[in-house]
Amino acid sequence: MYKIKFIFFLIIFFSLSIQAQQWQLKNLYFQTENDADFRDDAAYSYGGKVGVLYYRGDTQASLLHIPFSDYTKSDNYISFSFAHQLYTPKDLNESKLLVDDRPYAGYMYLQAALHQVKDDALLSLTTQLGIVGPSSKMESVQKFIHDLIGSPYPQGWEHQIQDELIVQLNFSHKKYYRLNPLYGYHASLLPEYGFELGNASTKAYTAALFRWGEGIPEDFGAYLIDNTSTSKIPLKKEGISKKKWRYYLNFSLKANAIARNIFLDGNSFKESHSVEKNNFTLDIGYGFSFAYKDFSIDYLRRHSSKEFKTQDEYYSYGSLLFSYHY
Repeated sequence: MYKIKFIFFLIIFFSLSIQAQQWQLKNLYFQTENDADFRDDAAYSYGGKVGVLYYRGDTQASLLHIPFSDYTKSDNYISFSFAHQLYTPKDLNESKLLVDDRPYAGYMYLQAALHQVKDDALLSLTTQLGIVGPSSKMESVQKFIHDLIGSPYPQGWEHQIQDELIVQLNFSHKKYYRLNPLYGYHASLLPEYGFELGNASTKAYTAALFRWGEGIPEDFGAYLIDNTSTSKIPLKKEGISKKKWRYYLNFSLKANAIARNIFLDGNSFKESHSVEKNNFTLDIGYGFSFAYKDFSIDYLRRHSSKEFKTQDEYYSYGSLLFSYHY
């Protein structure tokens, strides 16, 4: 069933690209995230995402645009993606309910987003439609991965969050600033703010990304799977820099004010395990990017403050993003 849904999603991608004659494919990407690259599974354990980004030339005749924005003077893009994520408590060998640790949870969703670039600023409006719970099949995904790497099977999935249809509306605003060279290398700064609204996540945030290195592309950066926008959106419709070799460092900071997080609060309309979350969290990130011609690889690492009251340690995870640019 899992493979059928994935194939169906790819068919939608290519059907849309054929019908929309004024859409130009700009980016294909695949992303995988895991916390076991530095240590054992806990908290956010695994995520995967595949997607496409198109430049749109049909905005004059289309109703697809971000409300209350001047889309007629913007470079307009649309993206589609399929993603899944899973969350676990720290002790995967315990089959009993761990009342002081976060619940097991799986999330699988489709995402569509509108993006508008004007005056070095990016507006993104993102919708997500997905499922949390056993129907996401994340228990099978984690057991399959553990079988491949020879790790013990997690024992507590019977306590996972129950099935719930997820509907999300997310918004973000980014600004691109070209900085003066620093120690002979290029630098850029991208401040951001936004919100997430839905039964999976309701929060507001502010963030910033600093990049330093050689051949930094004129795009709006690479981000983690749960970011409200999409990675690698060009500053100009002609695309990112085609310089043969590009390499640079990434440093990020993000502050969150959280009203709801289903992966800690549990189901909205059913009884399920939950923990008392912290309403304010802080994330710091770092990583490096490497690109050769049209292909790029980004490694990002995130460290987060404690997300709930009984959490006994901070957590972190790594993210690998593979992109091909047209």
